[in-house]
Parts: sequence; structure tokens; C-alpha cells
Amino acid sequence: MPKPISILFVATEAEPFISTGSIGDVAGNLPKSVKALGHDIRVMLPGYSLISNRRFQIHNLLRMKDIDIPLGSNMERAYVKSSYLNSENHKVLVYFLANERYFNREGLYSHPITKKYFTDNDERFIFFCRGILETLKRLQWQPDIIHCNDWQCGLIPAYLKSIYKNDPYFKNVKTIFTVYSLASHGTFPRASFEKTGMPSGMFFDNGSDKFNFLKAGLKHADVITTFGNKAEKGIRLSPDDEIEKVLASRKNIVSMNGSSNGLSQSVLAEKFIGLYRDLAKNG
Repeated sequence: MPKPISILFVATEAEPFISTGSIGDVAGNLPKSVKALGHDIRVMLPGYSLISNRRFQIHNLLRMKDIDIPLGSNMERAYVKSSYLNSENHKVLVYFLANERYFNREGLYSHPITKKYFTDNDERFIFFCRGILETLKRLQWQPDIIHCNDWQCGLIPAYLKSIYKNDPYFKNVKTIFTVYSLASHGTFPRASFEKTGMPSGMFFDNGSDKFNFLKAGLKHADVITTFGNKAEKGIRLSPDDEIEKVLASRKNIVSMNGSSNGLSQSVLAEKFIGLYRDLAKNG
């Protein structure tokens, strides 16, 4: 019998905790199907104050408090809470990476009344991405795969190929980056990049003065996935020149052959498990 795979599924929303669309649908359901097939999959989300601790029986993890996360020249403090995604016969452990400054507010990405994106979204998701890796070290749980979803998680593959590339803890960790849409890239001024701590040559070698989370994920993930031919065609025909150049250089874009809502969760889980297994085998 093949060895079970360990997967950390990282997203910024998941049903039933909090969801605005397809990312939340996939993150809330796919891990349960992967778990049912015998694999150790866990989910990590931002610890939004909008999520009810009482309703979802979310608890603080005492050994996971006061985690220092580098952000520019400063340190931000993280703490971790936990709950479960429940299905009929299985529970999927969910971690919430919390920080009062970044996640204690109304709205996920934008103000609920003005509809304007939060001006500190760069810091919020730099903190989240780097915080994921620092949290894993504190947990002492080493996944084979980190599955990153959409631009907010795009820095994780880049961190693993730069600051953490010589860290023995992450030596065999591989990444999948799933793209849902090109409508939002997570594009910020060049100054935002300095907060990541990564070497500037990773992003600004072509004279670009913009820092793009989506580009980071597309460029540095081990495998890129999309949902269906329309999505695959969309990312290959990106109107953004910088994104188009990155995509042209990547050959390992895998389509799930249907929309996230068009495939049964069990079929989708089996497809992703095939990718996870291939990556883990070649790690």
C-alpha cells in the first residue's frame, strides 16, 4: 500500500468558516475528500476576527503563541488557533494564523462599505505567507506538499526558493500553486517587496518596478494548476506582459479538466493526490 502523503492546504478562505467564492468552496471541501482517501492533509487560514470562535469551537494552541514573524525591519507577533473541517467519517485539522493588527477587522480583502482594498494588503499577506513557514517549524510537522491557493499565497513558493532554500526543515517540501483568476494579481509598489526580506533579483531582473504576488507563485511553484480549459487558456493568454513572460517559460501547468464546481470532490481529490504523489516521489 502506498505511503500516505502529508499536505498543508493553504488558502485565505474556506467554507464553512468564511467564504466569498470558489476558493472557499474548494478549500472547505477538497481537503475532506483527500483525508477520506487516507492522507494527512491539514488546512491553514488567516485567523480573521470575523470567524466565530464559539460557533466553530476554535481554540488557542498554547504552544503556538508569540511566534515572531519578520516583516521588513520589524517583527510581527503571530499566534495559532485550531478547529476542524468535519465530514461524515473524518475530521481535517484547521489552523488559523492570527494577528490582531492584520486580521482583526471587517472584511477579508476590502472594506465592506467602501469596497476599497485595504491599503496594507501587501503586509497582511506577506505576514501570512512567511508566517505559514515559521508556524510549521514551531508545529514540528513537515508536510510533503504545500498546496497554495491564489495570489494571497503566492509568496510561499518564492520563500522556499530563496530565504528558506537552505533550511533543512524544508529540504524536501514541494509546492503546488492553484490559480483561480487573473482578475486580481496582488500587485503592489516596489517598496512593498522590501518587506519580504527576499533578494530583489528574484523579481526585478527585467526592469519591472511592480511587485506581484501572482507572478511569484507562478514563477516559483513546482507545479501550477487551474480548473478547466477556460482557466488554463486564460492564464496562458494573460494580458499582463510580465505574467505572460512567466507563463511562457513554464511547461508544467496542469488543468483539472473541469471547473471547481464541475467535478465531484472525490474525483478532484484523486487528481490532486496524483500530483501530490508525483511531487513527493521526486522530492
